[in-house]
This record gives sequence, C-alpha cells and structure tokens, in this order.
Amino acid sequence: MSERCGAVSVFEDVESLVRALKRLREAGQREMKVYSPVGLRELEPYLPRRGSPVRFITLAAAVAGCAGGFWMCIGSAHLYDIIVGGKWPAAILPYCVVGFEATILIGGLTALAAILIFARLRPGRPQPGYDARFGEDQFGICVFCPEAQVQSVANLLKESGAREVHEHPERTIE
Repeated sequence: MSERCGAVSVFEDVESLVRALKRLREAGQREMKVYSPVGLRELEPYLPRRGSPVRFITLAAAVAGCAGGFWMCIGSAHLYDIIVGGKWPAAILPYCVVGFEATILIGGLTALAAILIFARLRPGRPQPGYDARFGEDQFGICVFCPEAQVQSVANLLKESGAREVHEHPERTIE
C-alpha cells in the first residue's frame, strides 16, 4: 500500500472553480475529482476524458449478431439441403435481411445492458473527498498528489478562490 494525500477544496462559484481547474492543469496535476451539484459545460475542457467501453462492447456484439444471423440461415439451408433449380442451397443475398436484423437486435440489446452495467446506478461507497455540501450548492475539487506537493496544491487552490482547503489522506493499492 502506498499513501497518497489529497487536498480537498470548497468553492462557492463556478468562476473560481474553473480558474482553479485551469491553474491545476497548468501546474501538471491530472489526478483529481471534481464535484458539482449540476453538470457544467464550462468544466469539460479541464476534466480528464475517459472513453466508455460501451461502444466497443456494442460493436463486438453487433458483429457477433451479424455472423450469427448468417450462420443461422446458411446452417439451416445446409441442414435441410433444399436444392431449387440446381442452385446452391445457401443464397447469400436474401440472408442479408436476417443478418441485418440480428445485428441490430443483438447490438441494441447488448448496448442497453452495457449502459446499465457501466452507469453505476447501484449505491456505492462515497467518493474520496466528497462532502455533502457538493450535492447542494457548493463545488469541490479533490486533488490526489504525493505528500510533498500537498502544501503547494493547497496554496494554489486558495489563491484561485477556494473558500476552504483541507488535507484528505487516502490509502490506495498501487
């Protein structure tokens, strides 16, 4: 286990929050959590962007659905071996409809399931550095940094307009 400390700050207005985020990014701090009672578009350029795995799961399921749709049609054509007019039993063109429908069905249902799984709708432990005021009318930033940098980060947050700043130790497994 390694010890990481966090400086937790409370802000009253959005302008000072955005100013603090900008200064933290300029200072090279990338590991932080931002708490806000509402979603704010002003914060998006300063927050870390993480892609959702839902799109990859949906793509894999859609490809599997397409392959399954074609396999089902071609497999049943070969199983019953109905030869009409001397043609090959598995005609690909008519099976495109079934392949398309299986793609949409399996991809859509898997996307819905993945969204529900990754949305974290279940109640969990409170986030590190979270204060109940962040859900009402205050904004907050919890910056995770080595112990040696906590004082400089706290000073930077105070200079940016934080109403209060305090240290929040967190134990993590690295």
